[in-house]
Amino acid sequence: MTQKKATLRQEMKSLRERLHAEADEGSIRRIASQILKLPELANDVQRGIKAQSVEPHVVAGFYPIQTEIDCLFIMKALSAIQCRCALPVMNGKNQHLAFKEWDMVEELKDGGYGTKVPKSDLLYVMPDIILVPLLAFDERGYRLGYGGGYYDRTLEIYKEKGHDFTTIGVAYEGQRRDDVPVGKYDQPLDIIVTEQKVYRP
Repeated sequence: MTQKKATLRQEMKSLRERLHAEADEGSIRRIASQILKLPELANDVQRGIKAQSVEPHVVAGFYPIQTEIDCLFIMKALSAIQCRCALPVMNGKNQHLAFKEWDMVEELKDGGYGTKVPKSDLLYVMPDIILVPLLAFDERGYRLGYGGGYYDRTLEIYKEKGHDFTTIGVAYEGQRRDDVPVGKYDQPLDIIVTEQKVYRP
């Protein structure tokens, strides 16, 4: 299993690099548009339009590294409908992620592995919606990540705590596979959004 995942990771890194190079500006806009249309965000969209007194969702995005989809663009769209945004913070190897609220303006600092995190001591939050990067996904909702297990550990802990949240994988359509290997600790996603389609396993 470990070797199969390692081999597929190398293959998908190369493929995602090509997809990223070929993608036009419209691809990320279509992904953002698909996310804004999700019923899970309907209250936020209505509140953003009509200024209704509905509590906004806390949405955790991610600072894009390598050839990940530009999640900052998506977060700006979510912030425009008054969602509260957050970024993941790593607490060390083999640990779960924490999420720190970000106002989309504050300067970011190095968060390790090429990521960025808010500089100030803004609030740590438990997001209602978590946008998740990936190398590959299948129609069952399983994803192939980088192998660190950060998101899998985090999602497992949130479930154990009974926290109500939705996970959304963000990917190019070309990252869909039928042969994503699934291990004991792999956590499936609730939704995957690409520039072409919304998957609900």
